[in-house]
Amino acid sequence: MLTEYSNPFKITTPEGLSAEEAVKLFVDVFSDFYNVMDPGNVLIKGPRGVGKSMMLRFLEPDCQCLHKKAKIGDLPFIAVYVPLKNTTFTIAELQYFADKHAYELLNEHLMILHCLVKVFECLQNKNIVSDIDADKLSLFYKQDFLRILELKDDTEIAKDSSCIISHIITKLDELYKKVLKYLKRCSFSNTLEPYSGELFDYNYYFVPLISCLSKTITNLETPPTFYLMLDDAHYLSETQTKILNSWIASRVTMTVSLKVSTQYNYKNYLTLNGTTIDTPHDYIDVDVATIYTATRDTYYKRITSIVERRLKLIGVDVAPSDYFPPDFAQEEAIKRIEEEYINRYDRGEGKGANRTDDARRYARPDFIKELSGPRKSSYTYSYAGFDQLVNISSGVVRTFLHLAHEMYAKQLSFLDDSTRDKPIDHIDASIQTDVVRTYANSILYTDIEKYSISSSEGAYPKADIDKLANLIKGLGALFRVILISNRSERRVFSIAISDIPSSEVLRILDIGVRLGYFHKTTIGRKESGSIGRTHLYVLNRMLAPVWTLDPNGFAGYLFIRNSIVEELISNPLKTVEKLNKRIISSDSDLENQLSIFDLLSEPKTDNEVAVYGKNECE
Repeated sequence: MLTEYSNPFKITTPEGLSAEEAVKLFVDVFSDFYNVMDPGNVLIKGPRGVGKSMMLRFLEPDCQCLHKKAKIGDLPFIAVYVPLKNTTFTIAELQYFADKHAYELLNEHLMILHCLVKVFECLQNKNIVSDIDADKLSLFYKQDFLRILELKDDTEIAKDSSCIISHIITKLDELYKKVLKYLKRCSFSNTLEPYSGELFDYNYYFVPLISCLSKTITNLETPPTFYLMLDDAHYLSETQTKILNSWIASRVTMTVSLKVSTQYNYKNYLTLNGTTIDTPHDYIDVDVATIYTATRDTYYKRITSIVERRLKLIGVDVAPSDYFPPDFAQEEAIKRIEEEYINRYDRGEGKGANRTDDARRYARPDFIKELSGPRKSSYTYSYAGFDQLVNISSGVVRTFLHLAHEMYAKQLSFLDDSTRDKPIDHIDASIQTDVVRTYANSILYTDIEKYSISSSEGAYPKADIDKLANLIKGLGALFRVILISNRSERRVFSIAISDIPSSEVLRILDIGVRLGYFHKTTIGRKESGSIGRTHLYVLNRMLAPVWTLDPNGFAGYLFIRNSIVEELISNPLKTVEKLNKRIISSDSDLENQLSIFDLLSEPKTDNEVAVYGKNECE
């Protein structure tokens, strides 16, 4: 048992986990992301917290050796973690060379050195370095490393694998510092002094060197492929991204495969010579968020496994559904409404396709509507229960763990000293709801403001952040109006623009996607004369408590004109008030339940705002 996990939902960055911790906590996702495990270039996309870094950490050789009970020489691939956030080759001094000679060459040289250092640091791990043959490694250094990098070194090195690798890292660090010193000198001069140092590139230096290294450390007939796992690639500059794309385009995937993780603001898909990299020829595109949000059963199973593993670490053998119990009084009340809908169906008064369809679609919205009646007690709706928490976390593992961590800490604070040292066997429903509501308000009313502060990471113009906040608040209020209406389709969490979106609307929605307030997917257009697919923007369900929305189950699509979106961006309150009567009085009768990720055709409508189900769209 790992005692440091007294709070089992503690969020630790994957690179800070030991191999033992990473293997115990990792939930196998490679049935969903199988391309990541195979040789070949992969671009892994997704917002922060969906599990990209944890996936890469598990692939590192210390984890693989432990997981497979093997030595490094027996591994079919060597996966090297290469962080790209806060690297020294993003220093301001490099910008001095922009549009000047050797800018691309200097950038690539620094990137190559950074990657090489990480390769040998990976092999230096105390759990695997002892399994590398010192004689072969010494020969590699003298005959391959120095030859390929065109270096000289007469130093006598002890024939010890750890000593040899330490010496290699020192040599690479010296080369790295040499370039940095040159950049700093030039930044204080009005003229560029000549650069006389080394300049390494990917195809003529890095790949041949890795090929020789692969043969050196393996016990297999076929040398392992090196996986270069470049994390947070969205932090690269435009030029550095083009350099990385040029590496991807080289397709030397049996020697080096590039596994690139990025958020949605990956700078470009151009190479240095102006061509584009394309999927699937150059790389495979994997969107973690799309897989997790589109396939809810998959995400639900992943979270279940994660919770089970973490509870096991503190010796708690409780099912996740019991550890996070719902508000039983609320669920009983909703159950009674469900039974009434089933009775109506049995009397021939149902609208749904089967006996339980209406019950599933309307019981919970009806309950929320009752709370918002004369008593005005919508705030008492409980968001407790494992199922609701999974739905609220919107496909982002870190969101679920953050909520669970806060709940555990709050539950612990209510215990007396005599019981505080024992593992908690459940989280009270009231605590679950309190944490969820607090966090929902925080990400809308506090966190969003940080993105307009110029000194913050990923800052945007304040005017754009204000517009995004208006849009989110307007849509949330609009979804609330629909939820408590008498319409057939009441659960709505997504919008599709029914005409041509303006550049401003697209820009604000794109910022919302980058910051995790929306998830973007597509829906099909199957009507005559269609030009293909259109984008669907799904509001993060973590925001549901702000307006007491129902985050569970399926939802309809809100098709909305671009002009209405622009009004929501500029004046959300006035726009929702204007639409309120139209929506409530609408007599649309939507017969079938639909998933927000079904591929539906866009309906033909002249309405400014319309909610559609499957039968209206196809």
